[in-house]
Amino acid sequence: MSVMKMNIKNMKTVWGAWICLGLFVPTACSDMFETDSTSVVFESGNRLDSPNDSLYSIMGILAQIQRLGDRYVLMGELRGDLMEATANADVDLQEISRFEVSASNPYKMMNDYYQVINNCNYAIAHMDTTLVDYEDKVMIPEFAQIKVIRAWTYWQLALLCGEVSWIETPVLDLEASLKDYPQKNQEQLAELLIEDLKPYIGVRDLNYGSVDGLNLDKVFIPVDMLLGDLYLFLNQYADAATAYYRLIKERELTVTAMYRNAWLDISRKGFSYFMHTSGLSYATNEVVSSLVYSSNPKDYHPLLLRWSYNDKAFIAPAQSFVEDMAEALYVVGVEGKPTVSGYCDGDLRGQAVLSGGSVIASAYGSMTLNNVAATYICKFSNMDKTIVTGGSDPENEALGGLYLQRTLPLYRVSHVYLRLAEALNRLGKPTMAFAVLKYGLNATTIENPNRVKQSERKGEIYTDFTEDIFADNVGTATRGRGNGIPYDNEFYIIPDFNTETSAGTLEDSILFVEDRIVDEMAAETCFEGNRFFDLLRVARHRNQYPAYMAKKVSERFGENAERMEQALMEEERWYLK
Repeated sequence: MSVMKMNIKNMKTVWGAWICLGLFVPTACSDMFETDSTSVVFESGNRLDSPNDSLYSIMGILAQIQRLGDRYVLMGELRGDLMEATANADVDLQEISRFEVSASNPYKMMNDYYQVINNCNYAIAHMDTTLVDYEDKVMIPEFAQIKVIRAWTYWQLALLCGEVSWIETPVLDLEASLKDYPQKNQEQLAELLIEDLKPYIGVRDLNYGSVDGLNLDKVFIPVDMLLGDLYLFLNQYADAATAYYRLIKERELTVTAMYRNAWLDISRKGFSYFMHTSGLSYATNEVVSSLVYSSNPKDYHPLLLRWSYNDKAFIAPAQSFVEDMAEALYVVGVEGKPTVSGYCDGDLRGQAVLSGGSVIASAYGSMTLNNVAATYICKFSNMDKTIVTGGSDPENEALGGLYLQRTLPLYRVSHVYLRLAEALNRLGKPTMAFAVLKYGLNATTIENPNRVKQSERKGEIYTDFTEDIFADNVGTATRGRGNGIPYDNEFYIIPDFNTETSAGTLEDSILFVEDRIVDEMAAETCFEGNRFFDLLRVARHRNQYPAYMAKKVSERFGENAERMEQALMEEERWYLK
């Protein structure tokens, strides 16, 4: 039977099988996510030469990658400008937030990443990709996805450490072997990974059916998403835009009006469509790729919910971010009418403050938990989770029960479009890039010269959004800054420029739009693990590394901002070496 046709009904049985195979994780079966050991034992000459082998191999690797979830979010956010560690946090998290990571900090240990890479190397070395079923090389999709997972894990390592040990073959003792392999910096690694992934463009997607109530179509990382990110990091904007567009076109991804928060009118007494965070649910079309976790309370689960929505919270929104969101322009519009009916302040993807003063939380909310008033991150509490009947969490009584986090999104539709906008802008198409934020890319938008300069449409494939599948695309900013955003001609606009007479003004417009994209990334994807890496990438676009990052991140240090800005000019602080 083809692996693609399998419908796995029992997650516990299958996950137990991953572990007991003993090929891709340590051999003990007592804990299906145990990855403390740095040694991996393989059977000599063992071949992966059946669809079932490929199933178990890739699932075993996915079981390992789950443990990277907390660290993915923490390392991407605690070092950015949107999140900070509180006084309740343990020393390890506070060190990360202050960029003072000690040698003994466990988050500095990269063994979990190298174990994933090592097990990917084993599968790559042993998988029989020549196996044919009715002229279909049935192992290629699994082989391609293992290559993608390895590349993604390698890229996370490089972003954390600045350089990595490049290993392409499985080794028995990782800790002893790392020093024996060549070191690759970020640029070198990005080039290597691009060449490694390009042959798998267009390979069919994997889907192993339903497991533990979750369809496995979204546990895999699209090759074009990762290729786009690698090209974007290298400032190869046309290649990045092409990769993102391929993904958008193939999966018919659109930024829909469904996941937005909006006031009913200027009075701010009521709201409609207050459901932005429902787009984080694994089952929605908004999620492109996600880490998933078991419903079994004995298995490994992320701790982000415990650390954030807690009267003794470890992590919290940076006050500077909360203030920026509160001051953001909101344009009130009437549903279905092309008009602006008024202006007020506040991006509702953070929180909504009604005219009477009460707060409705979205990504975060100012509230009281167990008599402790603070601004708490609510985003993780709004993600998929299971409540354990009769269970409790003694370390988080504020929840009133034991909740297990089931998913952590890695990529969403808004990620793809905002990164496409980033590439389009740097290609000298600022009005088209801004249209991603303000209007949505569709035929109505790109054929309107008052919205997109027609000189920016030069026939490139990644500028073609005329098909009907894109008709419902809306601007990402409308998800939190008002239905009237597309019709505002006073404030949310690009300052006029004329590319025919002044090249300098085009550059000004590119910088202006890039600033708006950075703001929009913060509002749309805050606390999801992206921010540090977004700032790093934009700093490279501007040739202002690390000054751009230092300026942005230092803002969350309040009265110590100037001192931190100077300290963060030291590049070694940004990496875990």
